[in-house]
Amino acid sequence: METPDVRAVVTGITAEVLGVDPAALHSTNALTDLPTFSSFRIVEIVERVEEELDTEVEASELTPDNLSRLDTLIALFERTLRTSGVPG
Repeated sequence: METPDVRAVVTGITAEVLGVDPAALHSTNALTDLPTFSSFRIVEIVERVEEELDTEVEASELTPDNLSRLDTLIALFERTLRTSGVPG
């Protein structure tokens, strides 16, 4: 199995769901600063990334600290894949 590019998957899906250019995600400190961000959208992002990467994030990991910034969201999925045995 090919190693997924977690950063590309998370960035692409997040940009698509929030309706922003991927560059905008890298230029903001927090996803919550984007006008299109909402709690419903972060749920959609997590569900779509889980589906794309064929993994499931532990509920205890779904904290505001892990979900509020692009880098922490990417790190969350990298950890999840490592603990599930998929190289990240």
